[in-house]
Amino acid sequence: MSFRVSLIPFILFAGTAVAPGVPFTPKKDPITPLANIIAKGEGNWDSVNRGRAGDTPGGIQSVTGKSLSEHTVGEVQSMQRRSLYAVGRYQFIPSTLAFAIEKAGVEASERFTPEVQNKLLRALLYHKRPSIGAYLEGEHDNIDLALTALSKEWASIASATGRSYYAGRGGNAVHVTRHEAAIALRAARDLA
Repeated sequence: MSFRVSLIPFILFAGTAVAPGVPFTPKKDPITPLANIIAKGEGNWDSVNRGRAGDTPGGIQSVTGKSLSEHTVGEVQSMQRRSLYAVGRYQFIPSTLAFAIEKAGVEASERFTPEVQNKLLRALLYHKRPSIGAYLEGEHDNIDLALTALSKEWASIASATGRSYYAGRGGNAVHVTRHEAAIALRAARDLA
C-alpha cells in the first residue's frame, strides 16, 4: 500500500496556520468566562447607577436616551462627576474607571463600547488586582487569593464568608457564589 502526500498551502492568520477552505475559528478570549460571571452580578453594557445598586433600572437610556456605546469615554466620566456613579457591564466607579482608562491606554474620545469596556476590565484584572491576572497567567495557583481579589473589586461576588465584601453598603448583595467565581476563574485560566 502506498500513500500519497499532498502539500496543501497554508495561510497564516494572526499567527495560526489555516489551510484554504478550512474555516478559521479564533481562540476564545480568555477573560470571557470571568467577564460573564462578573456581569451576572453587576449588569449589562448599558447599566448605570447613581450610588445605590439597582437605582436606575432603565440604565443609561433612562438618563440620556442613548446607549453607553453612543457616548465617549470622556462623556461617561463627565456624567460620573455630575450624576452617575457606577457604569457599564462591570460597574466601573469613578476612581476605578479613571485607573482603568490610564492603564488600558483608552482615549477620552473613544466610544464606551463593549470592546472598550472589556479592555478596561483587563486593566483591572491585571493591574489593579494583579493576583487575578497572575492566577490567569499561571504565575501562581492560589485561587483563594484571586477569589478574594474578585470579591474586593466586585461587590456582587461572594467573599470567603459567603457575603458581599461590601455587605450593608449601597445595596450591595451577593449574586455570584464563590464556587461560581472559582469555576469561571479556572475556565479563564484554561483559555489563557
